Amino acid sequence: MESLLDYLDMLEDLLDNSKSMPFSNRISVDKERIFDIIRDIRLNLPNEIRQAQRIIEEHDKIINDSKVKSATIVKEAENTAKQMTSSHEIYKCATEQAAEVIDETNKKARDMRLNAMDYADEILAKTEQIIKDVQEQVDEQHQHMALHFAQTIEVLYSNRQELRGGKS
Repeated sequence: MESLLDYLDMLEDLLDNSKSMPFSNRISVDKERIFDIIRDIRLNLPNEIRQAQRIIEEHDKIINDSKVKSATIVKEAENTAKQMTSSHEIYKCATEQAAEVIDETNKKARDMRLNAMDYADEILAKTEQIIKDVQEQVDEQHQHMALHFAQTIEVLYSNRQELRGGKS
């Protein structure tokens, strides 16, 4: 088995020994002989070259597979990012709604407290007025009773005086 370099040397010899065309760089070669050398080269290519070709083909396949996988990963990452963004937006909206509900609840509680205080003040004012009215009535009745007792005491005193015959 001859080496690849030997076949290349044969091609060079064939070209060097070929007839030149007058007034030109062209030569006349034995076409069949060149094809024979090329065929021998192909048949005797070292395994390393064939392995290198297979490695290159496999390398190209790996690169193509990697491109497909990386495109898939990028697409999945984009989808995940969109979902996370969407989840974040949902969380943000929920937080805002919760804050609004809390504010509304606080306003209602404050309004209820104010209304309760107003109602209690109104009831206390009515009670205060009722007690004042009762106190005035009691004071008035007390004055009537004091006057009545004073008159009764005078009548009793005068009656006693008459019993004694006008003597004191």
